[in-house]
Amino acid sequence: MVESNIQIAHEGKALPNNINVKLEKRDTIFVDTCSGENEMLNFAGAVIDGNNTFVSFPKHFESNDATVKKDIQLLFSTIMKHYQENQNLYFDKTANLKTNYPFNAFFDIYNYYTKFGIYHEEIVETRRGYNGNVSWKDTIKNSSKVVSEKGILFLPLRIKKVKRKQVLISECMAYAIDYTLQHFSFFLNLPRVGGSSLQKNFLENKNAILRELYSLKGEIFKDINKKLLSDLILFFEQVPHGGTYYLKHYTFSSVWEKMVENYLNYHFVKIDSGKLIFEETRVFRNSFSKATFNPNAANKRQNIQPDHYIGSNGEQYIFDSKYYNQIEGINYKQAAYYFFLENYSDDASNHKKKYAITHNALILPGNKEQRVHFRFKPKFNSEEKSFVIYEYYLDCKKAMESYLNEV
Repeated sequence: MVESNIQIAHEGKALPNNINVKLEKRDTIFVDTCSGENEMLNFAGAVIDGNNTFVSFPKHFESNDATVKKDIQLLFSTIMKHYQENQNLYFDKTANLKTNYPFNAFFDIYNYYTKFGIYHEEIVETRRGYNGNVSWKDTIKNSSKVVSEKGILFLPLRIKKVKRKQVLISECMAYAIDYTLQHFSFFLNLPRVGGSSLQKNFLENKNAILRELYSLKGEIFKDINKKLLSDLILFFEQVPHGGTYYLKHYTFSSVWEKMVENYLNYHFVKIDSGKLIFEETRVFRNSFSKATFNPNAANKRQNIQPDHYIGSNGEQYIFDSKYYNQIEGINYKQAAYYFFLENYSDDASNHKKKYAITHNALILPGNKEQRVHFRFKPKFNSEEKSFVIYEYYLDCKKAMESYLNEV
């Protein structure tokens, strides 16, 4: 792959002309605009077809020819971290990731490799015979004693044979790792196993490899090695043999929500003089999280769930992450959160207000200056003078780097 064959685009923006790969129907949506109907990209991710790479970056993610390789790696790592840490979201279809490559199995194999190196367990089998390496321990234990003129003989001898499990699993590990890193060099910047790992084309004989791997399932007993074998089987069952590879996230808003929560917890300080204040490094970690409240006395099962909520020291913060290209109109839901929670009380008997101050903000991708989203005109409401919704624009690349580096 060469950089001249990389095309850059953005989710939520118009599909570029003459793209160098083939997209599926769901990869775009048609949107009515003032200039007519436009075909817009509907995913964040990448499609690779030979030497051509098409990248759809998230909304407001800034990239260029000089940084595109690192940016692709950043996007890929962010998506895979979210996938691995939030399996429940993908199981119940709240989040939607589509790929035709077994990245999950690859990462489990690679994690084993980084911790333990290439697999090196052997199976030693013994059989009756007279040719080969004698296992004297098994011969003495299991064979009959025969007295002769030369002394005591143990017959029959037990011959030791080392089964090929070590070689097969080791070769499969090295192949899975280096094949993936070779084909996704723009995605993954990881050390390879090297050596002769790719001299044999395992994919040409994939069915035979899988039969041998399956035959070893009853002969491995350590849980960590059982998991490795299962990951290798999954990898070779799912890995495509050539053609187009893709990784497409159709609900990057769920990733954005986790990125925002991470950034708030590690960098948010306070709201002061109408501004959200952040610091690059903080010793104290916040505890923003999605909160659930049940304000409806007529139906107690109904609830509201602000994305990022925290309350302490007489102040509560109600923040919501919005994965938008731009805000259009008043965000009514965020206004409702304020009025549901502004007078919240732990004690229903005397209804003493728990928080003296309620802060309210939307966190969006972008590099704009933060600003006020909503404040009442006095003729509509002169009592709620403190009711303000802020818009804070968080640099998408910065949020990704924080998400990957701070745990």
